[in-house]
Amino acid sequence: MMNPFAFEARCVVFRHPDNECHFVAFADQESDAWLYLILQRSFEDDEQDARLGMNTYHVEWCSQENSGYGGIAQFKLKPNIAEIKLEARMAALIGGFDQLSISFQLVAGKYEALKEALFNIFAGSSCLEIADA
Repeated sequence: MMNPFAFEARCVVFRHPDNECHFVAFADQESDAWLYLILQRSFEDDEQDARLGMNTYHVEWCSQENSGYGGIAQFKLKPNIAEIKLEARMAALIGGFDQLSISFQLVAGKYEALKEALFNIFAGSSCLEIADA
């Protein structure tokens, strides 16, 4: 399967609105987004999270119906693009594509905040790759 999907994120958010978890969202527009990817992770995992397999990052694609824990094989971050390869289970869960390319523009200094948020979200996994050059 090599089904790519691409969109431009005109809005990138690195903080949960209520500061409840580590959070990154890429959306096609600031309000009433039609296309979006949300990545989030609890500040701390508890025993129940571990028992239920929820002690990792959570992915949501355009709807809570298209969401689940884990499932990213590679998240390659560059200054103006995120290239994401999904595991087969997550690809099936969120709509059948296995690669997602999200282009975005950030004002100076915000890229570092995005990297920090992603490090926190993907802590303990090996999928995050930073390609600043």
